[in-house]
Amino acid sequence: MSYQVHITSTAEHDIMRAADYIEFTLKNPDAADNLLDAATEQIGSLADLPQKFCLVDDPVLASWGIRFAIINNYLAFYTIDEEKQTVIIVRFLYQKSNWTAILRQG
Repeated sequence: MSYQVHITSTAEHDIMRAADYIEFTLKNPDAADNLLDAATEQIGSLADLPQKFCLVDDPVLASWGIRFAIINNYLAFYTIDEEKQTVIIVRFLYQKSNWTAILRQG
């Protein structure tokens, strides 16, 4: 059974901010396009198999059901609502950021 995929406005903002940084600060529009393509493909694949990625290592975040997918140098964090058959993308953060603290803030 296929799940719905919902990207929160915060996660959408994260994705666009990452692409803008790559395109305008790093001056690499091709890499920005590649990131957007990879994000679209990887996030879209969660509709068919949302459990394919593991829970985060942090015990608090794992207790909240937060999983992650690696997309280039970024991590897409998501939860699964089994009742509603929905995957919710909550954040899209740079791998080397302090993502544990960011996610714990809500």
